[in-house]
Amino acid sequence: MLTRLRRRLTMLAAVLTGSVVVAVAAMSFLLCGRMYTAQRQAAFEAAVSDLASQWELDSALDWQRIQDSAARNSIRFYFAENGSALLLSGLAEESDRALVWQALRLAGFDPDTPPLSAGGQAQALERVELTGGDARVTARKQATGRGWRLLVAWQPLAGEQRVLRRTAAVFLLVALAGVALLAALCWLVAGRAIRPVRRAMDQQREFVRAAGHELRTPLGVLRAGLAVLPGEDPDTARRHIGLLDSETARMSGLIDQLLILSGGGLVQPGPAQRLEPDTLLLEMAEAWEPAARRAGRRIEAALPPEPLPPVQASREELCQILSIFLDNALRYAPAGSAVELACCQRGRRMVWEVRDHGPGVPDADKPAVFRRFWRAESSRADRQHFGLGLSVAAELAERCRLQLGVADTPGGGACFWVAAVL
Repeated sequence: MLTRLRRRLTMLAAVLTGSVVVAVAAMSFLLCGRMYTAQRQAAFEAAVSDLASQWELDSALDWQRIQDSAARNSIRFYFAENGSALLLSGLAEESDRALVWQALRLAGFDPDTPPLSAGGQAQALERVELTGGDARVTARKQATGRGWRLLVAWQPLAGEQRVLRRTAAVFLLVALAGVALLAALCWLVAGRAIRPVRRAMDQQREFVRAAGHELRTPLGVLRAGLAVLPGEDPDTARRHIGLLDSETARMSGLIDQLLILSGGGLVQPGPAQRLEPDTLLLEMAEAWEPAARRAGRRIEAALPPEPLPPVQASREELCQILSIFLDNALRYAPAGSAVELACCQRGRRMVWEVRDHGPGVPDADKPAVFRRFWRAESSRADRQHFGLGLSVAAELAERCRLQLGVADTPGGGACFWVAAVL
């Protein structure tokens, strides 16, 4: 599914960006083509005007000059005086001349008649169809003291059109190469864009698989207990009912944790309020003291000698995070040892720490402790430990913009901390 989504994103992006590239290439080609055509036309008109001026001033034509101009600009010339063609007119093919004469007459310019005014007459045609292809044509008639002169010139467009076709092919190849490059870049960008989606889907599959595995155990115990319960005596039945109740409570706690994790960004955090850090720490220590005694441990609260400034934070989420840390510490702290609950200010952060003197967390495992369903090897046999508590703490911290982490306790053990920005 994600591969199909990636292809569709790539196709959409490639079509949009490719259309822009093709449009830019087409506009550039049109602009270059017009500039090239205008340059060729200007050179043609300049060559004809130069010969016409030279003929008018000198009353003679330079054969070498005409040949050079014809070869340089691919121009065909026709010269006549008083309706009689000059020998220099041999540079023009007779078949083309007939077609040019026909086009000029259709435009109102008759090459075989004198000019209508003493100032002369001129006619320019941008495109005339000849036997060898199209050509641009210009014709001029000029009255003289001994009659009149005719100069007709035409420039075949075949070479010019050949250059334009080659230029168009180059622009097309560049545009196609640009589209291919953009398609490759779009494929890479689409791959990076869907990477978080792929990661989220993988995490979701892992979460559902692990959650189903964790829920199967208490459900299996409940089904087995309910199956044998009708045939047992009252004392055994009461004992089994107590076990079933503990399994139900265990499954209820697991479901509560799963609900927190599944809520994600859709669950709004509790309102931030003004908290006294030392007061919160003492209240947490007092609330967890009975649980510590039942576990054969004790809670020790540590506060700095200087007063701590108040902090704005969500009390509910902060207490829940500290409770998860305390529950985790009581599980791993050695019997008879103390779990330390401390609070201090570090720069612009207020930090609460829960320290134990148990086995600690190896450096290789520290990046994974807040991952869902992660459990240390020593805790995998503990049926009461799902591996969700620390991931719940991470979810709550992200929801309330708190910071948390794990470090080593001096002398051995683990130190879990949560911090709020002052």
